[in-house]
Amino acid sequence: MDQSRAGWGAAALAVGRPAVELAALGPGAMPVTMSNHSHRENWFELLTRPLWGLAAAKDHVPDSVWEPLAGALARALDDEDDWYVGDMSGPSQRCVEAASVGWGLAVAPEKLWDPLEPKAKDKVAAWLSAAYTTEVADTNWHYFPVFAGHGLTRIGVKHDPAVAAAHLERMGEFLLGDTVFEDGFGGRVDYYNPFAFHTYALLHYKLSGDDRYVANAAAFARRFGSWFAADGAAVPYGRSLGYRFAQASLWGALAAADVEAVPWGEAAGYARRHLDWWWRRPMLDPEGRLTVGYSYPNDAVVEQYLTAGSPWWASKVFIGLLAGADHPFWTAQETVPGPVVEAHKAARAVHVRDRAGHVTRLNGQAWHPWARGGQAAYAKFAYSSLAGFSHATPGPGLEAAVPDGALLLSEDGRHWRGREDSDEGAIDENGVLTVEWQPWDDVSITTSLEAAVDGWHARVHVVDTGRTLHTGEGGWCVPRSGHLARVGDAKAAVTSQGLRSEIIDSGTGREADVIEPMPGTHLYWPATVLPVLRGVLEPGKHVLKSLIYVGTE
Repeated sequence: MDQSRAGWGAAALAVGRPAVELAALGPGAMPVTMSNHSHRENWFELLTRPLWGLAAAKDHVPDSVWEPLAGALARALDDEDDWYVGDMSGPSQRCVEAASVGWGLAVAPEKLWDPLEPKAKDKVAAWLSAAYTTEVADTNWHYFPVFAGHGLTRIGVKHDPAVAAAHLERMGEFLLGDTVFEDGFGGRVDYYNPFAFHTYALLHYKLSGDDRYVANAAAFARRFGSWFAADGAAVPYGRSLGYRFAQASLWGALAAADVEAVPWGEAAGYARRHLDWWWRRPMLDPEGRLTVGYSYPNDAVVEQYLTAGSPWWASKVFIGLLAGADHPFWTAQETVPGPVVEAHKAARAVHVRDRAGHVTRLNGQAWHPWARGGQAAYAKFAYSSLAGFSHATPGPGLEAAVPDGALLLSEDGRHWRGREDSDEGAIDENGVLTVEWQPWDDVSITTSLEAAVDGWHARVHVVDTGRTLHTGEGGWCVPRSGHLARVGDAKAAVTSQGLRSEIIDSGTGREADVIEPMPGTHLYWPATVLPVLRGVLEPGKHVLKSLIYVGTE
C-alpha cells in the first residue's frame, strides 16, 4: 500500500467506508453473528468504531461518508427513534462505544455535530452525558467516560470534571510498574497495554494536556518494538486479536501526541510495515468489509464478545493521521530493527527477534479462563510472529488439542490437558523464563524456556508425576498445502511454502511425528501440519528436553 500520509488517509477511508455504508442502513441490516451482547449493541459497534480512524482522517473522508454517518449516529442516540441503541444501565457495550462517539465529536465536530438539528443535538448531548456518569467495568474501561467527556467538552456541554478525574486516578492503581498496566486486578498484560492503556493516555494528553501517564506510554514504546518482526508482523498473543492492526496504534498515537519515545524513523517503520503486512492478508469479505477472525475469516479463533462490528477497532491504527504532513512520522526514513532479546519482567515475557527478523515470545503469564480460547491465547509457552498459534477444538487426539508452542498431558492418550492455572513465571538475569504449573494435584511441572537469535528455542520440563501420563509437545505449525515432512527417531521437520518447522527431542526417548491439526484452528492458515514429540511417563520424576525451530528456508 501507499505509505505516504495521503496513502494512509485513503486506507482509513477504505476500511471505514464499507462499515458506515452498512451501518447507515440501520440495525436490521446488521449481520447476525456470535456475541455475548445484543444485536443493537453489535450494530452500534459497526457504526461507531470506524470513528477512531475516520475522525483522524477527516480531511480524506468525503461528505458522502460523513452525512449518513452523522445521520445514523443521531438516530442511534435518539430515545424516540426506532434505531435507538438503548439507555446506559451499568457496564455495557454502549459504554465502550461512547468513547468512540466522544472521540469523534472531539476531533471532528464539524462533521458529526455541526450538521445536526437542535433536537438531535439535545439527544446526542443527553445520551453522552449519561455515558459520562455511567458505571464501568473495573478495567481499561475507566477511559471510556473520559473520552465521552472530551466529546462533551468539545460540543460545549457542561459536566463534572471530578468524574473523569476519579476514573484516571483508578487507572493509576492498575500500574504494575516497569511501564505496564494490568487490565483490572489480576488481569493480563497483552495488546490492551499498547492499543488501550497507552494509546488512550496519549490521546487524552493530546486533547487535554494532562500528561500523567505519558511517561509510561513512552517507556513502554521503547520496549514494544521487540513485539514486531522485521516484516511488520506483530507476534500474536492474548485476547482480542480480532482487532488486527490496532496492534500498531501506539506508534500513531505517539505521533498524534507528538511524543518522541523512540526515533521517529523507528516508530514510522513499525507502523508502516505492520499495516503493509495486514494489507496482504485475506481479511475482507466480498463487499470490502473486515471479517471476524485474524489472518483470514474465522470466528472460531475469537472471543465471545467479538462480533461483526468489533473488528473496526483496527481503525485506531490511523490516529497517526492527526500528525500533520510535515511531521517526522511521515517524513522520516524508516529504520529496520535488528536482532534483540528483550526480557520484560512485568509483562512476564521475553521477546526474541532473531537474525532473520522473526519474533518469538517466551511466555510466563497464566491462562485467562474468562475469555473463550483463553488457554490458547495466554497459556502456551511460546508464540511466533512467523508461525502464529492454534486454538484447540473439541474432539479426541492431538489433532484437536493442537500443542503448538505447548506441552500437553493425557491419562488415556485421547483427552489432553495443558497448562492452565500456574504461577506467572520468573525471568533470570540471562533471560531464561521459568514457570511452575500443576495440571493435577499429584503432578508438578517446572518448565524453563530460553530462545536464541538463530530461530531456535529450548524447553526443559521437569515433571514429577504420581500417575502414568501420555505427553504431546509441539513445535510450530506451517501450511498444510504443499508440505514435505521428514521424521526420524527423535526429530520431526516439515517444510511448506517457504517455511521450515522442526522439533528435536534431546535424549529423553520420545517419538517424533507430524500431525494434521483440525482445519480452522490456526490464526494464519486454514489447514496446517505440526511436528510433535510423543511419549509416556510412568510415576516418578522425569526431565523432558526439546529444541524447536521455525524460519524461512
